[in-house]
Amino acid sequence: MISIKRINRFAGFTLIETLLVLFVITLLIGLPSVLMERSQENILIGQFFGSFERHLLQTQQLAVTGCEDTMIHFDEADCLVFSSAYGKEELTIPTALEAVGPKKIVFKQGTGNNGKLSKYSFIWKKQGRRIDYQFQMGSGRYVKKISKL
Repeated sequence: MISIKRINRFAGFTLIETLLVLFVITLLIGLPSVLMERSQENILIGQFFGSFERHLLQTQQLAVTGCEDTMIHFDEADCLVFSSAYGKEELTIPTALEAVGPKKIVFKQGTGNNGKLSKYSFIWKKQGRRIDYQFQMGSGRYVKKISKL
C-alpha cells in the first residue's frame, strides 16, 4: 500500500509543464490567424488588380465598338470610375494602395486610343512595390510593369 501512494503522488503534471502545453497550443492556434490576415490583404489587392484590368479593357473595347467616347476618372472618395454609354462602374482602391495618375483618361470612339501616354501607378508600401499601367501610343494597349520602390 505504501508504494502505491508514492507513485500516485508523483503522477500529476507540474504547473510549468501545464503552462508550457497551453503556450504551445496558443501558438499553434494564434499563428495561422495572424498569417491569414496578411494573406487576406494580398488576396484583396490581387482581386483589385484583376478587376482594374478587366474594367480597363472593357471600357476601351466599348469605345471601339460603341458610338461614344468612354472615360476613366478618379472620384473624390478614392474610387476609379469607368464611364461609358452603358453606365458607370466604380472600383474602390484598397487602403493599402496609393494611386497616382491622370484625373481623367478618355478613349476615343472607333479606335479606343486615348491620344496620350497616360500612366496609372499604384504604390504598395507594405510589399515595397510599384505597379504601373502605361498606355502605348498607336495601339492604345497598356503595359503592366512591376518594380521595387
